Amino acid sequence: MKIIFLTMRLLLALLQRLLYVLTAGQLPPFVSVAVVVKEQDKFLMIIRRDGKGYGLPGGHINLNETAEHAAEREVKEETGLQLKITGILGTLSGKRPGTWVRTVDIVYEGRVGGGALRDSREGRCVWVRLDEVRERVAFDYLKILEALV
Repeated sequence: MKIIFLTMRLLLALLQRLLYVLTAGQLPPFVSVAVVVKEQDKFLMIIRRDGKGYGLPGGHINLNETAEHAAEREVKEETGLQLKITGILGTLSGKRPGTWVRTVDIVYEGRVGGGALRDSREGRCVWVRLDEVRERVAFDYLKILEALV
């Protein structure tokens, strides 16, 4: 399973690099979604398998899919929980650390509507207080989470 995951990551990296070369570095940013789910004083987060800390559930928007549907789908795939989007918290944009990939993340707020929490290929799912993981939050998600504490 780990070999398949690493092979897929390598193929994706090669494809992204090829697109970068073919477009002379003018590739538009990738648009993705992230979801903040807070219950009492804890946030739903994923301990990322790639070692890059704690992340929010989320991912890329598929063709012919709305951003809201992508957010609900990604949470279900990554955590096993069914989600109801309750609002939009904002956007984050920039370059992913250590890559040339530019992204725009649409960050939603949601609440659990069913399902059972489970781990996935993305990582281990946990409910944590922000002060427990503040130094290990991936990407720019800390900005959004701090505004909600």
